[in-house]
Amino acid sequence: MFIKQLNYITEFFLWVLVFGITLGNAPTEVASYWIIFLFLVKKIILKDIKFPGSLMDVLFCIFFVIVFVSFLRSNNFNDSLRGFSRVPKYLFLYLALTDFFAGDKKRITRFFWVIMAVSTVTFLNGIFQSIFGFDIFKHNVMNKSEHLLRINSAFVHPNDFAAYIVTVLPLALLFFKKELSSKKRIILAAIFLIGLYCLMRTSSRGAWVGFIFAMIFFFSVYRRKMLIFIPIVAIVVILLAPSGIYRVKDLLKPSEGSAGERMVLWQGTWTMIKSHPVLGSGINTFMKNFEKYYPTSCQQGFYVHNSYLQMWSEIGIVGLIVFLAIPLTVIIRAFTNIKTKIRSSPEGVILLSSICGYISFLVHAAVDNNLFSLVLTTLFWVFSAYIVSFNNYLKEKINA
Repeated sequence: MFIKQLNYITEFFLWVLVFGITLGNAPTEVASYWIIFLFLVKKIILKDIKFPGSLMDVLFCIFFVIVFVSFLRSNNFNDSLRGFSRVPKYLFLYLALTDFFAGDKKRITRFFWVIMAVSTVTFLNGIFQSIFGFDIFKHNVMNKSEHLLRINSAFVHPNDFAAYIVTVLPLALLFFKKELSSKKRIILAAIFLIGLYCLMRTSSRGAWVGFIFAMIFFFSVYRRKMLIFIPIVAIVVILLAPSGIYRVKDLLKPSEGSAGERMVLWQGTWTMIKSHPVLGSGINTFMKNFEKYYPTSCQQGFYVHNSYLQMWSEIGIVGLIVFLAIPLTVIIRAFTNIKTKIRSSPEGVILLSSICGYISFLVHAAVDNNLFSLVLTTLFWVFSAYIVSFNNYLKEKINA
């Protein structure tokens, strides 16, 4: 009975976490630690202390060791300690969520609808900001003097809001599934449209590209005939977005604008990587160590706007490869027999769309700092646990 109560409380904090990710670090951290604490209490009560032995868990352990070595080699103890402490936190959060979801269809399905509800509120908050100039929850003020007129809802930056959108928005593609009631399909289609509008208003080109990848992946698997509409929708978004054409033209001039800044920062980071290519300069020390590599044409204080280059500079190529093996394992295992899973039930489409959002996040991370934002990194690990758990549930259902 007590375990059942712990699960209820865990689910409550999971919903707090889902909403907290859209609001900031504090609610995200509090909810994460409560979920981990409840997981450990449950394990102690059940006397189930053994560590799982799946490939994902092995990769986590290897990654933990690499980051620990990076921490020991660091020339900045305090910063590296903060960075190192996040790794076991995300590991236990992942384990806690996979344990919570394990084989429970109701929890897995509820998570989907809670994500849809929270994302709807977040999207509407972004639309409110686009109309009135500030968001409801944190009173983030939109810079109306900026020609791009970018919205960020309650997120710190428009690019962060865009990363969130491209991760959760593909889930709304469940509206294509005819087995759903007309009411649910209309609701999901409406969520997709307002989310797409918000994505357009963020003017985040990296997110746009990530979302296009997600749509190509989704329709290649689910309905190939729809692929023809992807370039049409992309052109419409560019034309309707404030300064959308300007944002695309800017990409054709890599030496100018924000694209030019990124190129210069990547060159400086590459110079830094060459100093310690294998083991890196130390976890969470990028800003400190990059001071001597800053290109003269850039202002100090920038992140590199490429999560993978920055990770390489901190924990080396070995750490980067092991880290990338984790999402790659998630995607490959979930994608195996995906068409069978789609045919088995509407839940198969949710799994496919979750994979698409996951891929979109990873593509966007190649030109932004997604994996160095606390809320977005938490979102990444939540989706990792959700996809793994959902995939295991569908495999058991098919094999039953």
